Amino acid sequence: MSVRLESSESLNADPVTTNDVDPSLAVSADQRALAEENRTLYGVINLVSSSLEMQPMLQGVVDLATEATGCHACFIYLLEDGRLTMRAASPVFAEAVGKVQMGLEEGLTGWVARHRAPEFIRENAMGDPRMKFFPLLQEERFQSMVAVPILSRSEETIGVIVLHTEAPHEFTEDTLKLLVHIASLIRGAIENAQLYDQQRGRVDSLTDLSGLAQEVAAATDPGALTNVVARGSRRLLGAEVCQLYRLGTSGGRWEMLASSPKAASPPPALSAAELMLAVLDGRRARPSAPTLWPDIEVADLLVTPLSAGDERVGLLCAGSPLGRPFNDEDRELARAIAHLAAVAIKRLELIEGLTKSNIVKDLFEALAAGATAFAATKASEVRCDLNEPYLMVCAEPAGGREQSSSEWRDAAEALGVALAELAPYAAIEAGPGPVRAVLALGTRRSQRIDELLRSCRELGASTGAAIGISELRDSALEASRAYREALDAALIGRALIEDGGAISYSQLGAYRYLVHITAEDAPRDRMRSAVDLLIAYDRKRRTALLDTLERYLAERRSVIESARALFIHPNTLRQRLGRIEELTGLKLDQDDLLSLELAIKLARLHGRPGAAVSPA
Repeated sequence: MSVRLESSESLNADPVTTNDVDPSLAVSADQRALAEENRTLYGVINLVSSSLEMQPMLQGVVDLATEATGCHACFIYLLEDGRLTMRAASPVFAEAVGKVQMGLEEGLTGWVARHRAPEFIRENAMGDPRMKFFPLLQEERFQSMVAVPILSRSEETIGVIVLHTEAPHEFTEDTLKLLVHIASLIRGAIENAQLYDQQRGRVDSLTDLSGLAQEVAAATDPGALTNVVARGSRRLLGAEVCQLYRLGTSGGRWEMLASSPKAASPPPALSAAELMLAVLDGRRARPSAPTLWPDIEVADLLVTPLSAGDERVGLLCAGSPLGRPFNDEDRELARAIAHLAAVAIKRLELIEGLTKSNIVKDLFEALAAGATAFAATKASEVRCDLNEPYLMVCAEPAGGREQSSSEWRDAAEALGVALAELAPYAAIEAGPGPVRAVLALGTRRSQRIDELLRSCRELGASTGAAIGISELRDSALEASRAYREALDAALIGRALIEDGGAISYSQLGAYRYLVHITAEDAPRDRMRSAVDLLIAYDRKRRTALLDTLERYLAERRSVIESARALFIHPNTLRQRLGRIEELTGLKLDQDDLLSLELAIKLARLHGRPGAAVSPA
């Protein structure tokens, strides 16, 4: 055993030795070891001061430590998002860099990081219960191990340096001390490099985001826009998959707008989008990414709402590659992309809406002018084929309300939205005047007409609108006629349906022949005078003589059928008919009852109604 000399004076003194060891050899060995250690540390200093680039610096430290200690493997782990990830390794283990990861509760490396204290296993390293075996690292070959934490300026763990060696070589305490010195030298460099990488990453992200913004601005339709956003999000986030979702027009379910890669299918349980929304709203715990995309190797899930102002436009969903969870910078970048996408989607929707409004306006102006060929062209631009089955619809406020009222404007907007859901394709002009619509039925044809009429009656009643519906047509040449039918039905419906509803052109009966006769052009004869007298009497006495007379005429003077329709006793009906003859001087068994019936209908059309008539 030799005694190490501590001062320079001892170099000239007589050496103190035991076992006949030449003291000059011992001193020389110590000096060489110290010189080698200093050379290694100077090399580390040169590395950390030469560049802000992380990877070259870490790899240089690995090479120096390997050479200085004669170890078989040197690894440097950095703490990233709560996990230790190998960021540099001896050349023979280069393929493990970036792949080997462990938590702070795993392995001796995790123990050292967690306790912020170095640890040294002199022999039989794999026998230590704290060790975690990685086949990629061939750890069964290792005999001895040293692990030293890399602590930040605030004494928090930012990484770990690990040395392994094979038998019969064993590490000594001097190796541990050298590694501690190296760790203290590189900690500042690692923090500076991480800060530099972070700032450079932000600059790169802003540059890429600016490029994506230019691509988004150049997109001219929603399909191209969403594909640009999906591809750009995947590229900027380094994601394995990115998908965009939008709430359907009915508000009932989410629809996938775009996916990158395109082959990626929507999550199998498509309430997956609803699930993601529940995550954002805090109503559910976050699902795992593999649950949503079982056919894609993903590790982490990132869900970001697309919001424009207070409106939630959709969702951006991304899955990260295995071994790379999303971090705070990714989440911040995803929010920026989502905002950019939401504003662009709303902008395109506004442009598309204005363009469609102009097309629809031109369509109805062409129909009114009888320009059927031009109308058919405009209809095709909004995916309505006038050579397939279609209906024309027109709606006006019932009960004498004005089209300029705010109440009707709100009702017209709601009616337009509801009408659009009744047909696969529709061209709708929802005010500010009447609501006008083409409902292209496609393959639905006549088997759905009764259903559609029933829905229109319910819509009219709920919105206070008188809805007129044309006959079913399947030729562009008949489009102007169908449009006039819908207008006539709405005009008659406005006079007859006081509380709102719907009436088809086929239900108008004799009214279709009278609708274009103005009040000034209507005959002013004995029959009309009798009708006016009954209207005045009913208003004053709150009776229903005009309704009784109209039903009696409609039932071809059948007392039994008329009484049944009016829910009164036949004798009551006879008394009312006698009172009508007494007031008007009419002889119901002798006079021209057709003229009388037409006079009643004209009176209703021209704003002298009795009770409302319910369409069939």
